[in-house]
Amino acid sequence: MKKLIKPALAIALTLSFTISAAAYDRVSPFADVAADSWYCRYSTDTYDKGIMAGISDTTFAPDLMLTRGMAASLIYRMYGSPEVKYSNRFSDISNNEWYTDGIMWAEESGIMTGYTDGTFCPDWSITVEQLASVLYRLAGCPNVSADAHVLDGYKDDFLISSYAKDAVIWAVSNGMLYGTTLHPTSAVTRAEASKMLSVYTTVYDYGIISTTGDISDYIRKYYDSTFDFTKYDFVRDGDDICLYYVVDGYVSTFGYRAVMSGDKLLRVEMIGKMNPYLLSTNPKAPDITDDELYAMALENADDKLIVLSQNIRRYFDMDSMKFVFEVSTVYTDKNGEEATELYRYEV
Repeated sequence: MKKLIKPALAIALTLSFTISAAAYDRVSPFADVAADSWYCRYSTDTYDKGIMAGISDTTFAPDLMLTRGMAASLIYRMYGSPEVKYSNRFSDISNNEWYTDGIMWAEESGIMTGYTDGTFCPDWSITVEQLASVLYRLAGCPNVSADAHVLDGYKDDFLISSYAKDAVIWAVSNGMLYGTTLHPTSAVTRAEASKMLSVYTTVYDYGIISTTGDISDYIRKYYDSTFDFTKYDFVRDGDDICLYYVVDGYVSTFGYRAVMSGDKLLRVEMIGKMNPYLLSTNPKAPDITDDELYAMALENADDKLIVLSQNIRRYFDMDSMKFVFEVSTVYTDKNGEEATELYRYEV
């Protein structure tokens, strides 16, 4: 179900980006960014998007190496700088440092981790393949098995670490890297980072996701071109937005979770998996009433003194291909204590 952008779409996106990049054919706000430099349009784009500022009002420092703390902070800013709580999960990250919130958020979001000794090392340089891996995780780790050939033109592809190979393939496929070599283990410069962030936020439709229509458009573009929103049920889970596939009026255990950061889409994750047999069948929900389910639950329960309430949860289990009814009965036992019993009926 999950898929990488197809070649034709990638070409269309590249053309779209080329056109939009032309809008930045203007004088850079930074004195050290020449108008004819390869990174001018990218640094201008990320500046205009509020992602990368200069190290001063007039200096961008394109050749300065990006650190892990800087990378976490840039992406944290890219997603609206949501409120985070400090914890001492990393021994070298104290509260109220300029990079603290970004690192806390990046770790909580599952896009950056620390080291086995309990440190994060915010001042260490981040490499090309490491930053590609961070953005690849942001994108939901799309399948790149069909695009491995994009590395054939690089003589230094053997330098890519095994954990980062899919991420580098993905980055190359989307035109995020600069130069005739990959130099995957070299520290990434601010200029190179500006290109990666600029292309990412163009290809992945960076911006506010405010409606379920925006989410469904995103899923069709990057995950399932046949996605039909009318077959899914919308559910809020905190800040996240869940879309569950519906079978004969019942939500199923398959769907998508749009992981949000404020009002911006962080990534899309699949919930469960689609059962291929469902597409060749037409399951029908049983004709059973609430009263019948309540009675069945009581018949299978231990002796109760007083039933306080009963509730029913209904869904379609993709694994078993059955409709499931879970009846929760709250009662007072013989000792006067309140207890709950769950009855499950499958058909």
